[in-house]
Amino acid sequence: MLFTGKNVLYDEDKFCGIAYYVISDSTVYLTYLAVNKDLRGQGYGTKILSLLEKQYPDQAIVIDIEPVVPTAKNYQQRVSRLKFYERNGFYRTDQKLKDQDGEFEALTTGKKFNKSGFVKALKQMSFGFY
Repeated sequence: MLFTGKNVLYDEDKFCGIAYYVISDSTVYLTYLAVNKDLRGQGYGTKILSLLEKQYPDQAIVIDIEPVVPTAKNYQQRVSRLKFYERNGFYRTDQKLKDQDGEFEALTTGKKFNKSGFVKALKQMSFGFY
């Protein structure tokens, strides 16, 4: 069974950020995480990830990021993004995801990447087309 969800983070009445995700049996695939650009660097992204970990303590969270390659125009942004996720308990997996937008590297909170759980989430999310 597939569940989708979102977490929206407010600090009193101030919108701070949002996360969209898909949940399969063993994996939470975080498809989108955004923090209000005026509030970045203030811990809100970490708070959103912590909320997900508390909601789904028995499941690995998987994200995909642009690969960190020195020739990329946004290389520094990619390095910063990777460091952010590593500080928040994510591990590199050496698994790649390719789609019409390019190639992405999968990161996970699990000690071992559950490829079948991730593939299941992708298939469910795309109604079997991915």
